[in-house]
Amino acid sequence: MKRILLTLFLSVGIMSLGAFSTLASDIDGDKLKLGQNYPNPAIGKTYIEVVFEGEATLSIYNVVGKLVETQTVTSNMITLDVSNYTEGIYLYTLESNGEKITKRMTVRKP
Repeated sequence: MKRILLTLFLSVGIMSLGAFSTLASDIDGDKLKLGQNYPNPAIGKTYIEVVFEGEATLSIYNVVGKLVETQTVTSNMITLDVSNYTEGIYLYTLESNGEKITKRMTVRKP
């Protein structure tokens, strides 16, 4: 059990050192990849690296499932302004060509 926890701790620590370097290991979909937002927790702005083909949409939901924001994705780096979000946990979903990937982020206030 200690070995598993240590491995998990080291994995999480290494991933937090560089969000860009973890995207290659985030094999989420066939041609669709969604990186973890950083910084996480987000304060003010957060950044999300994505890989997609064609058109893509990013949707943000609060924990009760209410849609907070939707935006068309035009580049592989999304800058998300969360300054007007209430503090809490959110889910963000990237959708393209019938594929969907969802990840979680935390928003904090300064």
